[in-house]
Amino acid sequence: MKSLKKVTLLLPLIMIATIFLYGRKQDISKLLQKEQKISYVAQVDSVPSTCDEYCTEDEKNITFDQGYPICENEFPKAYSAPGRIDVCEGFDAFVTGSFIYWNVSSDQLDLGVSKIDSTYPNQFDSAIFKFDYVPGFKVGLGVSFNHDNWDLFSQYTRIHENKTTSYTPPTRDNNDLFLTQWFFLVSDTHPLNEIEGDVTAKWKADFDKVDLELARSYYLGTNLIARPFIGGSIHFLDQRYNLTINVIESGAILLQEVSIKNDSWAIGPRFGLGSNYLIYKGFRIFGYGAISLLYADNEIKGNGNEIPDGQTILFPFTFNKMDKKILRDVEEFQLGLGWGSYFTKNQWHMDLSVAYEAQRYAKTNFMGYLGALTAIATEVKPGDFYLHGLTVSARFDF
Repeated sequence: MKSLKKVTLLLPLIMIATIFLYGRKQDISKLLQKEQKISYVAQVDSVPSTCDEYCTEDEKNITFDQGYPICENEFPKAYSAPGRIDVCEGFDAFVTGSFIYWNVSSDQLDLGVSKIDSTYPNQFDSAIFKFDYVPGFKVGLGVSFNHDNWDLFSQYTRIHENKTTSYTPPTRDNNDLFLTQWFFLVSDTHPLNEIEGDVTAKWKADFDKVDLELARSYYLGTNLIARPFIGGSIHFLDQRYNLTINVIESGAILLQEVSIKNDSWAIGPRFGLGSNYLIYKGFRIFGYGAISLLYADNEIKGNGNEIPDGQTILFPFTFNKMDKKILRDVEEFQLGLGWGSYFTKNQWHMDLSVAYEAQRYAKTNFMGYLGALTAIATEVKPGDFYLHGLTVSARFDF
């Protein structure tokens, strides 16, 4: 799996580099055949334009700055004017970088519940796994084509989480119980007066993802730019979950613990729609939504030691590897504010943005599924994986 992971992360970059070199070769051929150029100016309506600034480069021959507001009569009504960023005398390539500060969470990671029998009516106190925001990053590389202004973009996302949650029982009465599904040999109940200290759970989640998009940006009206895209996505999600309880047995404190891991990868098609609403002097409101349907493979296994009912010593156990192959749906959403501008006579372009982003990955936590299946012989829906939070990005076109 590690070799597949390395090859997968490099493959989109190799593809883009190959296509980019091919595109440059085609550009040189077109420069040598000037008589085949298509003049956008010839398509402009005879009504005078009210736009103030135009790129006057002969090799572009375009009467507006792509990616910024245009005048209503710039293009015939039947043609969707290209809306991508287009620099003069450049490589028609761009790089992106993002700092992300996201909350990383999952279903079915809670520790258990305390049943307080010493009160009337009885009370239940939940031991919830607490999630935090953690930093991560994205990096991307893209290239634009002369053919109808399409672009190809690949992006790598990395965010890793390592979180510990401790739960202190509210009482230590011998009539009160702690119930959990994470242990396999016992009846899932532990008298609170036999628990020393806290119940502790640790969750480690390493998430790495590569997206590949083929897209075309075009105007809808004068200030709205749409960017539909289609492509593929692959991600790797490796998780570990560990739960420990110090149990008092015959005057001795014994460490009862369970450890389960779920290694997963998924690959498949991805498509969506991005948009920019151009406000004023380079400022814009933007958003996108994407959906993927992926083939996913999950490997789950576990081990630990417990004190079975009626025993006074620890008994080890092992849960053999379980392989689950499923279809996984992924939903993504982003909404933000950005600013960009051309520089040096339109020879390069810089864009800065800040956004809120949310993503959901279905059926990623088979650890809780395994716990319920083994402890109470009940099959439950595997838990989902969630990412959401702040994304600060920069883009450079050259």
